[in-house]
Amino acid sequence: MMRWLAHKIMLVSCLMLTACSAANQAGVGEEFDRSVKSYNRMLRWQEIETAGMTYIDPELRDQYLKQAKSLKKRGLTVADYRIVTSKYLPENNSGDAIAEFDYYILPSNRVKTVSYRQEWAYRESIKSWILKTGLPVFE
Repeated sequence: MMRWLAHKIMLVSCLMLTACSAANQAGVGEEFDRSVKSYNRMLRWQEIETAGMTYIDPELRDQYLKQAKSLKKRGLTVADYRIVTSKYLPENNSGDAIAEFDYYILPSNRVKTVSYRQEWAYRESIKSWILKTGLPVFE
């Protein structure tokens, strides 16, 4: 009887751990989707510096902010964006996204489109997603 009870307790414990792990992975995946949407929305609304301070890898942040300042001086305006693909890769706590931006640079009124591949990594230490790629080339 005790042996049977011990097996049942062990089984329930394993099932609970598995359920918690699956719930945590789902939470990380949902946070990835929110981070991708939030970052790209910030770019759309000309909040490039805020997006950089919030999501860019600290090692890349200085270069990113220089790029952002240059784009602002050139008169970049993002008219619209689309997230084409977004994929969370739980096996290595990373994610990939591709976004397209419709933009123009004054004085031109010609709208151009650029594709922007984003590589994301989940940092367990800060419980947050960071972007490992800089801004695309807006010509």
